[in-house]
Amino acid sequence: MEKEWNVDSPQELISNSASSRNSTTPAPDSNQQAPDSPAVGPQSSTRVRRKPIPRKGHTKSRRGCYNCKSRKVKCQENLPTCLNCNRIGLVCEYPESTQVLVRRPVPASLPAPESSLQPVPAPNLFTVDDLRFFHHFVVTAYPPLPIKGDDIWRDVAQISYGYDYLVHAMLGLAASHLSLYGQDYTSQALSHRVQAIQSLNKSLNKPCSSRAEGDARFGAIMALTFQASCMPEGMVEFLSMVRGCHVVAAHSMPSFEASAFESFTANGYTSSIRKLIAPGGFVETSDVALFDGFSLSVRALGPLCKSPLEIRFLANTERILKLTKTSVLESFALFTSLYDIISESSNDEFASFTEPTNYAAQLLLIHFILIEYLIGEAALGDVGVRFGFRRRVCIMWLNNLADSLPPEYQPYLKWPKKYCELLRHQKNPLVLRGTGLSAPAPSTSTIS
Repeated sequence: MEKEWNVDSPQELISNSASSRNSTTPAPDSNQQAPDSPAVGPQSSTRVRRKPIPRKGHTKSRRGCYNCKSRKVKCQENLPTCLNCNRIGLVCEYPESTQVLVRRPVPASLPAPESSLQPVPAPNLFTVDDLRFFHHFVVTAYPPLPIKGDDIWRDVAQISYGYDYLVHAMLGLAASHLSLYGQDYTSQALSHRVQAIQSLNKSLNKPCSSRAEGDARFGAIMALTFQASCMPEGMVEFLSMVRGCHVVAAHSMPSFEASAFESFTANGYTSSIRKLIAPGGFVETSDVALFDGFSLSVRALGPLCKSPLEIRFLANTERILKLTKTSVLESFALFTSLYDIISESSNDEFASFTEPTNYAAQLLLIHFILIEYLIGEAALGDVGVRFGFRRRVCIMWLNNLADSLPPEYQPYLKWPKKYCELLRHQKNPLVLRGTGLSAPAPSTSTIS
């Protein structure tokens, strides 16, 4: 039976090998044949038994999985499954204390720095919460646009491992989405958002090298945009990210029309909306008081709007509301014109439009946000469920604006407040019949 070697370090291996040779192999004698040497001659059938090859020494794994510990082999400590268990098809389970960090593999040619062993936040570390965020993104929190774009976002998620900014943008959106429903992940959401923006900015300084990289860039900016739409203070940042989507699509992708998001072009988006219209007719609403109320409320903002951007934005909003009397789906598709006005404005125009003390523009924006939600819910039916998270955000953004507006501007929020009160108490906001809301009387407020 062969001798089994069991050592803990290369030094011990060397020591054991030397002592074994000294104790079992006598020094050769010129007058005596070694006992283990084969006899010379044709009649000899003695076979030489080779010495056992020792197992290669290694440092002990202190945080390995249960299977590797029981098999007494070194565990690579990969999460969620180590390489050994993955190779032989075992269910990999770790002691609870080790399921804290998920570490990206360090290239074998470079020694891992000692600091990477410390459980501190770093770009190459992801927590167990992050695994939950990734799952939540893929299943629930991916952006609701493009319409019926589930497969698009699953494909984008599959390439995320190669682009840090895309991973962090996805995790940040999922964390903010979960925070809307009673769980506090705001610090994690902000951390991922900052890392995504920093990494994406670095990427945008270089030419786009492939379609996959273009898809990753646009997917990241879209995720950042919808993360802003989940943030209590994110109304202006949401609009800034909308402009970012326009820039990335126009200048930082090989061809937007040939990307995974080709259905999100202006023509493709309008076409996807119109496909939802029932053949031979339009979707009608049973209670026009909501749309009439917003029409009167928006019209009252006319005297407040001074800049060309404000006037264009107001005119297009009124046109969209007028179209609801014919088809809410067509009016929802027309919302791209309002986003185009924001995206195509100059930096100075946009800065003035989003200035917190520009109360006329702030009132225009909150009307725009609420009208888009109302029309989207009425037009898209079951598809509009994916926009359901905006309900909470609409109420938060309205309350924030109401807290900051001077008293003389408060009357212009009367109708938006009534609508948000309906959203707050009505379990199914798609049911418009019998809301009890009537159109407001034209405002007589005068702002000097």
